[in-house]
Amino acid sequence: MPQAHRHGLILLFAMFAVSCVSRVDIEEIKQNQKDILKKLDGVSKGGPAKRPQRPRGPDANKTYAFPAGDSHAKGPGDAWVTVIEVSDFQ
Repeated sequence: MPQAHRHGLILLFAMFAVSCVSRVDIEEIKQNQKDILKKLDGVSKGGPAKRPQRPRGPDANKTYAFPAGDSHAKGPGDAWVTVIEVSDFQ
């Protein structure tokens, strides 16, 4: 393929590619890029307020009640402490 013909095809392709995007599309892309950069700046500066960390595990200072119902139990029914074991046999 001659060099001039190859340059003509490249120029034709470039003109086609540019004609597929309107000025409005370009401005919208620029605005979206500005919005993204603002959000990234906010993240790098500490971002939004951080959520408080949830406590890990049960509170050692609290008494938890769990109804044992008619479950099988060992020992007296009026005991101060009942240990409940939950398991799944598969």
